[in-house]
Amino acid sequence: MTEPNDARDEMPADRADADLEDGPMVVFEITVPAESFALPAALAESPDVLLEFERLVPANRSPLRHLWVAGEDTPGFREAARADAAVERFVRRSSFDNGALYAVDWKDATDGLLGRLTGHRDGFTLIQAQGRTDEWRLKLRFPSREHLARFRQFTAEMDLDVHVDRLYDLEDPKLGQYDLTEKQREALLRALELGYFEVPRSATLQDVADVLDISPKSVSERLRRGQTNLVTNSLAIGYPDAVGVDDR
Repeated sequence: MTEPNDARDEMPADRADADLEDGPMVVFEITVPAESFALPAALAESPDVLLEFERLVPANRSPLRHLWVAGEDTPGFREAARADAAVERFVRRSSFDNGALYAVDWKDATDGLLGRLTGHRDGFTLIQAQGRTDEWRLKLRFPSREHLARFRQFTAEMDLDVHVDRLYDLEDPKLGQYDLTEKQREALLRALELGYFEVPRSATLQDVADVLDISPKSVSERLRRGQTNLVTNSLAIGYPDAVGVDDR
């Protein structure tokens, strides 16, 4: 694939971004067909597995370097992954009762959406990349809407089938990282400060409710939803479906 002849693409990131207006970072959550991104044959071979690329990015390496596989790790899955045209090397590093961790090396000539994401273009950060059956769900964080516009122009030029799940300004990085709403975060922090999570507890649900000026039932719901989002987006391998996203 030949990239557009854009002088900005030739510039170092700090110079290219210098003339962009200050503003909130942007989070872009999308769903794309597996054939438009990565490992479509491997997913088709094992439709019940969940794939998730490691969120920790090694220095000077691809952001899609390590792949968690949750589910039955079959020989057919491994063969299909290693036969993928974009894969240089696919090595199992660890095995678990219900899954495995793989190291993936991608070919330098990889193009399309995968090449864009592994090539550190558009100044974005890949927060999540999760796949199952025949699709991938991606969460990307862009420094500005100008950066996002470049990425969306690229997907349009490539005629990629991109379904937009969510698009929002990142006004608080802790909220966007764990899919917490502002009210969920406030409830969790107030409960922590009051000692609600201590053993034994030094505060009751009513104490937290009094501070927030809401009912104990509302506090309980916000705490449960907030804890679910924290655990799902930090410990669980699989799809991080946020709960209580309208609880603003």
